[in-house]
Amino acid sequence: MLFSLEWLRSICPVAGAAEEVARALTARGLAVDAILRGLHDAVLDVDVPANRPDCLGHHGLAREIGAALGVALVPAPAAGSPSPAPGDAITVEIEAPDLCARYTARLVRGVRVGPSPSRVVERIESCGLRSINNVVDASSLVLLEFGLPVHFFDAERLAGRAIRVRRAAPGERLRTLDGTERVLDPTILVIADAEHPTALAGILGGAGSEIGPGTREVLVEAAWFHPASVRRTARALGVRTDASHRFERGADIEAPIAAQQLAARLLAELAHGVPAPVVDVYPAPRPRIMLALRLARIGRLLGYSPDPERVLACLAALGLAPRAVDGGTVEVTVPSWRIDLEREEDLVEEVARHLGYDVVPVSLAGLPHPAPRPCEEDPEETVRSLLAALGFHEAFGYAMIGAAEEEGFVPADAPPAARLANPIADPLAYLRRSLLPGLLQAIDTNQRRGTPDVRLFEVGRAFWFESRGKRPNERRLAAFAWSGAARPVHWADPAREVSYPDVAGVVEHVLAGLRPGHAATARARAPAAFHPGRSATWSLPNGAVVARAGALHPARQRRFERPVWVAEIDLDVLRSVPAPTVRFSGVPRLSPVSRDLSLQMPRERAFADVARALGAVPAPASAGFEVVDRYEGPPLAPGDVSITVRVILSPEERTLVEAEIERYRQALVAAIGAIGGVRLRGE
Repeated sequence: MLFSLEWLRSICPVAGAAEEVARALTARGLAVDAILRGLHDAVLDVDVPANRPDCLGHHGLAREIGAALGVALVPAPAAGSPSPAPGDAITVEIEAPDLCARYTARLVRGVRVGPSPSRVVERIESCGLRSINNVVDASSLVLLEFGLPVHFFDAERLAGRAIRVRRAAPGERLRTLDGTERVLDPTILVIADAEHPTALAGILGGAGSEIGPGTREVLVEAAWFHPASVRRTARALGVRTDASHRFERGADIEAPIAAQQLAARLLAELAHGVPAPVVDVYPAPRPRIMLALRLARIGRLLGYSPDPERVLACLAALGLAPRAVDGGTVEVTVPSWRIDLEREEDLVEEVARHLGYDVVPVSLAGLPHPAPRPCEEDPEETVRSLLAALGFHEAFGYAMIGAAEEEGFVPADAPPAARLANPIADPLAYLRRSLLPGLLQAIDTNQRRGTPDVRLFEVGRAFWFESRGKRPNERRLAAFAWSGAARPVHWADPAREVSYPDVAGVVEHVLAGLRPGHAATARARAPAAFHPGRSATWSLPNGAVVARAGALHPARQRRFERPVWVAEIDLDVLRSVPAPTVRFSGVPRLSPVSRDLSLQMPRERAFADVARALGAVPAPASAGFEVVDRYEGPPLAPGDVSITVRVILSPEERTLVEAEIERYRQALVAAIGAIGGVRLRGE
């Protein structure tokens, strides 16, 4: 925001140079980005925080300067008491008090529209606005003075000499000052005359009541509109103005009268207007907010205890009218323009800001370290640790995606995606149901920038409709995308591209880390976005899908330079089943015994079925099974594979004899024969 230093000094007569004023503002959290020097004036470019709308005008910024430098503000000129004249009567009715808490109006008659004096043009243009004519420029001066937007109507073009602040009717139309005809709906607050809308409340005026060369009678509007209403309307209509910028941050509800007085004085000086009395419609006056500040609380939050007299002087300089009460407590009255002061901590921040952050002592706080939460309570952090330990880097994607981005990554019968009412862009119009589209965008960006080996993961929320007409529920998911080398390149180890066993191994590692001894079974099927022959789905015994992994479908793979493998794990589904009891097994004291079984089976048969059947056979010692070899090709029948399963027996009390080992092997062979399609190779 641009502020004229000469203008600020007319309100707060400080004698220092522009640099001194800039330092005072910056020390109070209002950073001055630049000082622009002209022939007759200096202009300060101030970065006003969003929670300080009171500083969006020269008067509010002058209050900050006066408080910082100990200078009192110059009282505003006293306004005369206008006498009513024939035809001055105008009616104002607020039909939507929830969106407009106060509306003031004043007629100014006999104005003469023409160019503004050069001093007015220079002042307005130095603050970044454009001079139009003497009447419109008067409204710009009020805006820049108080930060409260006012609007001028050509009163003779208002039907019925009436103002109605109401919601728009469905399908109503309004041509605004920018020449656009806008279709309205009941969520939009408008300023209407007796017949039709004539302005968007707090945003933009209508062309039908625009000030023109023939204007002789002006209606001055100064009001308070609900910030959320202004923000919602501006975003829905795609229009942003100086007025909406200020109203959507929150205006001073007591400022309209001062704005009316300044507008009347400027129209009299610049356009020879004769003002009538103000019509002030204020259905429910706001009570002043009273807050209590405990001096001991200041010490606990700031780390030091300033002198109570300095605290009282600081609060008084800020216009808070402090009153000391018993028990080390100070009671203050919050001014109407300080809408950011809502609780005791806000007052502590004001004390620190006024006294200076540089006086806060620097010390190391002895804060206790929070106890780590168990994995059962924080599965998301557990997944992050597991994937980071495997060399993956965490990514953060948008929760909003395009309409077709997640097609094929969610089941075809899944509920529809939630569409945003006011998306910031068309490619971000839907809430995501999968984390994979965002990770694929990151993979694509890395590959295009010359990084072929990429391992990324994300742990976040997806949004699903359980039933139509309700809000979407959040579901916790973990996903990763892997492209390029399976492991870091090393001179002693040949490079290898990532493959399905690598990806499936990561999925199994995560599932085991969250649910040791989980009963999820992998099957060779996956959604349409995955490669049909190089992907799998992990399901729980109750049929719930807990994970999907595999290569991208060839149609999706075309956009990438290197093959991409992806996986997604549903953390909520995994935690919906009780974790199995994990039993401790001591380290065997005797040497293990192993036997290999060569099996032939169909390619689509999952090894989990074989392992389950083998594990059900009573063993003479603790038994484990692992695949040590896999072969596919001649002389095997098409569609068959051969795997070598190593059976490992780990005795604890005594050495096993060959006879009982052979009996166990024969029992395993019998169990294998009971599995459909699986047999010993060569039989």
